[in-house]
Amino acid sequence: MTSNDNLPLSEQAFLARTPDDAVLVRVAVKGSILGVQLEPKAMRDNMHELAQRIMACADVAYLQGQVALREQMEHAKLDPVCYADFPTERDLAAARDRLRNL
Repeated sequence: MTSNDNLPLSEQAFLARTPDDAVLVRVAVKGSILGVQLEPKAMRDNMHELAQRIMACADVAYLQGQVALREQMEHAKLDPVCYADFPTERDLAAARDRLRNL
């Protein structure tokens, strides 16, 4: 999931990939896309399908980071209003389902 669990969460990156490992996207916890890797088999898709797969991977990686931030705030016992708008595990699971079903 993260590129290096020894780093502070603010410096970690999250990775998501398609089930066939043809598309991989790495996203910083703040949401910046750090990299997109396309394997040759990804190029067999039409461009619309390829874009959907890249976006779905980016969504999953981004949500992994946001859920990790939410968990960090919950463990720190912050007021729930601080993280009320952050994505939940349910949001991440829905994004993973979308990625799996592409």
